[in-house]
Amino acid sequence: MILQRFYWNCIRRRRFLNNISISIMMNEREHKMSHNDMKNKSLREIFSYFMVSFSQTFVEFGAFALLQILALPAPVPSAGSVFVSGCWNYMLNRNITFKSSANYARSITLFVLLYCWNFVYLNLMLSVLSWDPMLIKLFTMGCQGVWGFLACKFIIFR
Repeated sequence: MILQRFYWNCIRRRRFLNNISISIMMNEREHKMSHNDMKNKSLREIFSYFMVSFSQTFVEFGAFALLQILALPAPVPSAGSVFVSGCWNYMLNRNITFKSSANYARSITLFVLLYCWNFVYLNLMLSVLSWDPMLIKLFTMGCQGVWGFLACKFIIFR
């Protein structure tokens, strides 16, 4: 009786330990897969973000050029082009790049704050630098692309 109980306890322990080791192995595989998936997701997001930004460049330059033709003061074409391209960027990045289900009010508010900063930065550069306005626009758009991705990924659409 005692030997039989000892035997069954050993078998139960062995099964228990086997189940634990199998579970640990599965978790390690899942962790490795999730790490690779996260890496692939991040690369896809970077590529998608910069493709959206690339398309946004044409939208923003087009709006900026059209509004400049009307001979409006420099901040007006700048504001108009930022608004049009901002709507374009928000919708594509929210729905395609980051596939976000974050709170609309929160994400729109943060996105608007980001674009307000971008607008202030652009107009500051327009008033400080004595370059051609299109070159200033190109330079500021490059800066905005870098900090925009980081803000969208880690703050706005998380």
